[in-house]
Amino acid sequence: MFFIEQILKYMKGIYLKLIRTVKLKLDVPVSDIYPTFENYTKAFNFVCDVGWKDNDSNGVSLHHKTYYKTREYLPSQLAISARMKATESLISCLNKRRKNKKVRKPSSKLCSIRLDACSFNVWFNKNLISISTTRGRIKLPIKIPEYFQQYITWKRGSADLFIRKNKVFLNMTFNKEITDPSPNSKTYIIGVDRGIINIAVSSDNKFYKGNQVNRINNKYNYLRGKLQQCGSKSAKRHLKRLSKKENRFKTDSNHVISKQIVNSLPENSIIVLEDLKYIRKRTKSWSKDLNRKLNSWAFSQLEQFLIYKAQSKSILVEYISAYYTSQKCSNCSHTEKQNRLNQPTFKCKKCNFQLNADLNASRVIELNYRDSKRYPKRLSVNQPIVAEV
Repeated sequence: MFFIEQILKYMKGIYLKLIRTVKLKLDVPVSDIYPTFENYTKAFNFVCDVGWKDNDSNGVSLHHKTYYKTREYLPSQLAISARMKATESLISCLNKRRKNKKVRKPSSKLCSIRLDACSFNVWFNKNLISISTTRGRIKLPIKIPEYFQQYITWKRGSADLFIRKNKVFLNMTFNKEITDPSPNSKTYIIGVDRGIINIAVSSDNKFYKGNQVNRINNKYNYLRGKLQQCGSKSAKRHLKRLSKKENRFKTDSNHVISKQIVNSLPENSIIVLEDLKYIRKRTKSWSKDLNRKLNSWAFSQLEQFLIYKAQSKSILVEYISAYYTSQKCSNCSHTEKQNRLNQPTFKCKKCNFQLNADLNASRVIELNYRDSKRYPKRLSVNQPIVAEV
C-alpha cells in the first residue's frame, strides 16, 4: 500500500522533500543528563573498537556482537542508536582504509545522542518533551521560538541531543513533501554571478555588495596575523574564538543574500549558477593577498543556502559551465580576453557595448542557459540597477 501511495505521489509530481532543523534549548542541568551522554559515548566507542578490529561495518553483524554488552548500561533504543551511528562512521573510515588512505579509528570524547520516535516524544500543545535516558524517561518543558512555529504542522523526524558551553540543546528535524518545479518556455529565469567584490549579481540588475563583508574579512585577517606573531597561549585561545566569530559572520551574510535573491523571484522560477567545482585549482593567482581572498571565498556555502531556500518556493537551481562567462559579450556574444578591461568594467571590442563586468557575466550565464535549453532569449535589460545590502 505504501509503495502504491509513493507511485501516485510521483505521478502527481510530489516527490521532493523539504527538511528543516529546529534548535531548542532544554531547561535541564547538564549534570542530570551527563551520565546518559557518557554511557552513549562509551557504547559508540565500543562498537567502533569492535568494528575496527574485525574490519566489520555490517550493521546486523555489529548488532549481534555488541548489543548485549551495551545494554548493560544503556536503554535498548539508545544502544541501537549508538550502534547505528558507529556503523555509519565505520563504513566511511573502513572504505578509506581499504583504499590505502590514511585514516584513524572513529572515536568520540562526548558523542551527541541520536533520538528517534521510540526514544523521544513532543507535545507541542503542552510545550513538553519526553526523552529516554539512563534514569528512564524524563519530561522537560520546552519553548518553541516564534520563527519555528511554522514547522510544527510538518512531519516530525529524528533529533540530536548535544551539549554546548555547559547547556543542553536539541536539534529536531521536520520534513514536508512539496511539488517539483515544472519549468517551461515562459518560466522566469535569472543568472547569478558570484564573486568577491560583489558577493552576487543577478541578471535582473540587482547587486549584492561585498563591501561590508570584505571590510570585516580584512579586519579579521589583520588581527589573525598579529595574534599568530604573538604565539602565546592566550593568543591561540583568541584565534580560536576569532575563527568561530568570522565563520558566523560569513554564514549570516550568505543567509541574508540568498534569502533576498529567492524572495525577489516568483514560484517555479529558475536560478542559474556557474559550476565552480575545482575553481580554486583552476584559478591562477599571483599574490599572497589574492590567494587569501580566493581561499576565504564562501561561494559554496552561498550556493547551498540558495538551493535549500529555493526549494521552499519551488524554484530550480541549475548550472552552466563557468568558462568564458567573464569574456563573452551579453549583447553580441563576441568572446575575447581583452573585453574585460579591469575588474569592474567590461567593454566589447566588437560592438563597443560597455557594462559592469559582473552584471554582464550574470547576463551571459542566463543567455548560455537559455541557449542550452532552447528557451527564447528574454533578458530584463530595461530594469533599474539596484544595489542590495
